[in-house]
Amino acid sequence: MVDVILDNYPMLLEMVGLMLLLNISTYIPEQMRKMTRCALLLLLLESICFNLEQWTQSFDTLSPARPFLTACVYSLYPMILFFLMRIILEEKPSRRTMLLFLVPELISVPLYFTSQWTHLVCWFSEGNHYFGGPLSYLPYFVVVYDALLILYKNYNYFKVFNDKDRRTAAYTVVAPLAGMVLLQVFQGGGDYSALLTASILLYYAFVYIHMAKIDPLTSLFNRKCCYEDLQSRAKSITAVASVDMNDLKYFNDNEGHQAGDEALKTVAAILREHCGQGGTVYRVGGDEFIILYSHTGEIEIRGAISAMREKLSETLYTCAFGYAMMGPGQSIDQAMVTADQAMYADKAAIKLKQKLQRKTARDEA
Repeated sequence: MVDVILDNYPMLLEMVGLMLLLNISTYIPEQMRKMTRCALLLLLLESICFNLEQWTQSFDTLSPARPFLTACVYSLYPMILFFLMRIILEEKPSRRTMLLFLVPELISVPLYFTSQWTHLVCWFSEGNHYFGGPLSYLPYFVVVYDALLILYKNYNYFKVFNDKDRRTAAYTVVAPLAGMVLLQVFQGGGDYSALLTASILLYYAFVYIHMAKIDPLTSLFNRKCCYEDLQSRAKSITAVASVDMNDLKYFNDNEGHQAGDEALKTVAAILREHCGQGGTVYRVGGDEFIILYSHTGEIEIRGAISAMREKLSETLYTCAFGYAMMGPGQSIDQAMVTADQAMYADKAAIKLKQKLQRKTARDEA
């Protein structure tokens, strides 16, 4: 028993440490904490089953527990990966996503637990020897399938963020998957719980750091992140756009703060989805946004602003836009001042246009 604990001590240390971190986290949503706890508990259960199964291998004759424990190990890995996906997605996945994950599990689990009699996946002789059946690689195919599905969902979730964040998030999925493959190729398999625990810990650390950069209302990058990126991306930034939402006070005062929040979330989604390639959107104030463009020309930026205006015209909300290209020898601060000035000029033009429209409407009435 002591040897087993010592062999698994690094994994247990990570599990307990992550459980403690879950209780003191402030940025992580409660749903993500629940999914993380479920994944860790299943990992602990899988590790116990694996070590018990290893112990039964030393018996001279077959123990009835060995086929059962083997089936448990095979069944638990996809369930662990399912909760890993829930951590990534945060919100409840769609019915299609649930089916994509659960159908292979629902098909394979009965095969694992009946395989001792059907000999389809694997079986054990009375002398306690393992034999692979025609579906002996099914557990590995299911795990690889689930891991690839997680990677795809991971990419979709983070595609609205920058490449650096996407690469970091992908690493937490790809690295343990590569470790599983290496263990299978060079050692003929093994216990993957330590790899998956490390993956959860890495992902949790990444999400915690990532959430500290995110505005909780709009899910855009926040003011602090904007200033950090202004320094770290200074050489690649080719333009700065300043955006200010109009009439937020009106929605807050007349329809309530919930309506104001919905307005901000709608505007933020439009800016993020239509800011154009190379653009990153930040919420830097109550109704103020900044878009930093990297390796993007003026024609593309004008097209992106037109696209954002067009999408906003389909809603109840309007925004004022201003941008400035980075000229030779021009600092970021100068460009931001120029962009702000252009945005205020656009805001004044919008207000004047609205005033004239209201006057015309009154005259016609």
